[in-house]
Amino acid sequence: MNLKKTYKCNETGNLQEVQRKLACFEDDILPFLPSKEAILARAKQRQLKKKTFGASILSVLGLSISLYWYNPVYQQFDAFTVKGQQDQLSLKDGSLIRLNSNTQIQVSERLRSREIVLKQGEASFRVAHSASAWQKLFERSFIVTAGKMDIIDIGTVFNVQKHNATDATVAVEEGEVAVKIRGSQNAMIHLLHGQTLSNYREQLGQIRQADLYAIQAWQSGELVLNQMPLGTVIENFQRYADFEVQIQQPELAQLQVTGQFKTKNYQQFMQVLPAIAAVKVEQIAEKQWIIKKN
Repeated sequence: MNLKKTYKCNETGNLQEVQRKLACFEDDILPFLPSKEAILARAKQRQLKKKTFGASILSVLGLSISLYWYNPVYQQFDAFTVKGQQDQLSLKDGSLIRLNSNTQIQVSERLRSREIVLKQGEASFRVAHSASAWQKLFERSFIVTAGKMDIIDIGTVFNVQKHNATDATVAVEEGEVAVKIRGSQNAMIHLLHGQTLSNYREQLGQIRQADLYAIQAWQSGELVLNQMPLGTVIENFQRYADFEVQIQQPELAQLQVTGQFKTKNYQQFMQVLPAIAAVKVEQIAEKQWIIKKN
């Protein structure tokens, strides 16, 4: 007990001694010590900075979510071929687009999608996909629009031909696609390898088996005719060259034609046509022809 009292007394004495020695410096130190108000102001500033930092994080997070949902375009460009020309386009992700004669497309690279509008003509699409499963979770969708038709890639090679402002045909060469009418609430139709589908305005047609040999022939400069109406045959040749054909009797346009020709060699077709169909062909000028009954 006596030891404890002695220790407390010594401790008190030491504290008083320190205070006595510091007293002489009090006038010099006090001007540099912050006031109570200054200490409270600094505390409020620290709290404000913490709140501002938290708000900034939430703001950035909200902006990121909004951008992802909005799916903005960060790059857009057009590509085209003139009549008689074919071309191939490589996207940055490794996807390949092959353009047939007299074709126009618009490519939009978006934050979470790759979107192509086929404005005119015909194109083949070979879509690149991520190799690993976890990368596929963040893979951007690949969508082709032709007229009223939307084609969504599921892992595939497919061919799309636009016939007019509203109608198109898609054929699957490899893999699978999903097809729907743009803006429609109906369920998407899935096409597998070797299947094709067309639309007429806002109505999707029936799934059919595709003649892939004929569909792919244009990529090697060939036009394959398999019981194709004569009027359609002429239209196909006119995609590759400028010439005029007058079919005098309307029923002749429905004659079925079979054969295989070079896309740019319409003259050969016109010359052999009387041998494969019951018609008479007459050339009246360098690039003008008449087709009539025998």
